[in-house]
Amino acid sequence: MAQLPAIDYNQAAGSYAAHRRVHPGVFRELCERGRVRSKSKVLEVGCGTGNYVSALVGYTGCRAWGLDPFAEMLAHAGARPERVGWQLGRAEQMGFAADGLNLVFSVDVIHHVSDKAAFYREAARILQPGGYVCAVTDSEEIIRRREVLSGYFPETVEVELARYPRLTDLEKWMAEAGLAGLDTILVEEPFEISSAQPYRDKAFSSLHLISEEAWRAGLERLEQSLAREPIRGKMRYACLWGRKEG
Repeated sequence: MAQLPAIDYNQAAGSYAAHRRVHPGVFRELCERGRVRSKSKVLEVGCGTGNYVSALVGYTGCRAWGLDPFAEMLAHAGARPERVGWQLGRAEQMGFAADGLNLVFSVDVIHHVSDKAAFYREAARILQPGGYVCAVTDSEEIIRRREVLSGYFPETVEVELARYPRLTDLEKWMAEAGLAGLDTILVEEPFEISSAQPYRDKAFSSLHLISEEAWRAGLERLEQSLAREPIRGKMRYACLWGRKEG
């Protein structure tokens, strides 16, 4: 497959802020399996406009930080009312002190990380003994079963399979970093959409990576379907957990 074009996520920040939302199943998984409490110290890597880490602070009162390499994403995140430490930075070199955090997590981000092994090494370094790391991502099966993106924009399937790491590779890098593997948990949540606006605004990065012709054709099919009735399905994620022993 040809090299994928670069996406300007500073430019995309507005559409992400307008349309991206917290997946309830992922949020429950982070709270419960991550054991987030008021005294927890939590870092979201690749926080974007801050949906998840802000929700965790609002729900638990934890102390939290959001790390992202794009200033415009953080500008939108900073407008949120929750007290979060927003920091510009990358997953491969997070810049946090060793042994300080209880949970390090990312949601739909690991495929953007250029050196995934380095992400896990950094997570292992900055976690307290007994702390958790969670990479929320998509498996091949999840990518192929996406009702809207894969159904109406089938060209995104090849693009996404080229971008997303295999879960077995993530497990390998996690083990090499000295993190004990726990579980890979599949979470599902029903959804219903009645508007094509998020897809018109390209609030999903894969839509930037297919041709303009393919995007327009898929958008037309989607709008025709929505003119008849809402589209229902299930939003799925794989939550890959590890733990720092000690």
